[in-house]
Amino acid sequence: MERRKVILDVDTGSDDSIAIITALLCPEAFEVLGITTVNGNRCVDYTTENTLRIVELMGMEDKVPVFRGCASTYVSIMLGRRPGYPRRDGSGPANNAAVHGDFIDQCPPSHHKEQRQNAVSWLVETLLAAEDDSITLIPIGPLTNIAHAVAIEPRIVPKVHEIMFMGGGWKIGNKSAVGEMNVWLDPEAAQVVLNAGFRKFTFVPLDATHEAYFNAADAARIRAIGTPVAEVVASLIEQRITGYSTWQKVAEENATPVHDPLCVVALLDPSVLKEVEHAHCEIDCGGGAAYGQTIFDIRNGRMDALAPNCYVALGADRKKYVDAIVNILARSNEQH
Repeated sequence: MERRKVILDVDTGSDDSIAIITALLCPEAFEVLGITTVNGNRCVDYTTENTLRIVELMGMEDKVPVFRGCASTYVSIMLGRRPGYPRRDGSGPANNAAVHGDFIDQCPPSHHKEQRQNAVSWLVETLLAAEDDSITLIPIGPLTNIAHAVAIEPRIVPKVHEIMFMGGGWKIGNKSAVGEMNVWLDPEAAQVVLNAGFRKFTFVPLDATHEAYFNAADAARIRAIGTPVAEVVASLIEQRITGYSTWQKVAEENATPVHDPLCVVALLDPSVLKEVEHAHCEIDCGGGAAYGQTIFDIRNGRMDALAPNCYVALGADRKKYVDAIVNILARSNEQH
C-alpha cells in the first residue's frame, strides 16, 4: 500500500479520539502531517485540549503538530438559529455530553500546547507547498476550517488527492430527523467544500456508521489487548454505549456507532464501505425543518439526474470494521 500524506480535521470527542489513535498506529499507511481542530462536538477550546491529550497518549506530541481552528461557523450570523450549539464555555447539547463528555477524562490533561499558527493558515500554507494530488484530508467534524481555507486560497484544491468525510445522512439523522451533526452545525461550510471542485469527495454518513457499530463484547475484546491505549479505546466505546442507550439506539442492544474511525479504516481497506454510490449532493441551508440535510441524488442512469459531485457509502461491513480496529489496536503492544 502506498503511504498517504494525511491531515485529520477533528472536533475531538470520543470517536474522533479513536480515529486519531487508529491513524497514528498505522505509520506504514499514513504520514500524519498535522491535526487541525474545530468547534463541533464541543467548543474548540475543549476539542483542542482533547486532541492534545490523545496525541500525548500516543507519544507523538513532538511529531504530530496540533493546530487550533475555527471557534464558530462559516456563516456565523446563523448561530442564533441553532439552539444547543456548543458555545465557548463548552456548554451544548446534553446528548453530546452523554456520548462525548467535555474532556477525554480517560487521559490526563495535556502538558503541551497547540501550535501558534491557526489551523486555516496552516492548511493553506501546507497545501500550497505540496505537490498536486498528494494529500488526503480526513475531516471528521464540521467542514468550517476547510471551507475557510478554500475561500482564502482556491489554489489548494488540486493539491488534495481526496477527502474522506464523516458526515451527512441519507435515511438517518441524529441532530434532527434529517440532519447529521457535522453537517447540521455548519451546512454552509459543507456546501462550499462540495462546490470547490475537489478531485474526489466521499461521504461516510450515518447510514454506514450505524451499520458499523461496536457492542459490549467488542469493547471487552479491545480491553483484553492489555495496553493503556486499548484501555482508553474500550472505555470510550463503553461511554458511547451508555450515551446511545438513552439517545439513539442502534440495531443491537448495548451497542454504539463509532463513526469517525470508519473514515480511517476505509482508506486502509475500501471494501469496508458498502453500496458506495456516485451521487450529486446538495445541502439544505434554508433554516427550516430540513436544515442541514444532505440531499443525495442517486438515481443511477436517470437522464434528469444531476451530475455527480461526490461518493456516498450507504452501508458498511461491521465485521471487517471491528476486526480492523482490534488488529490495529493490537499494535499498541509495540509502544509499551
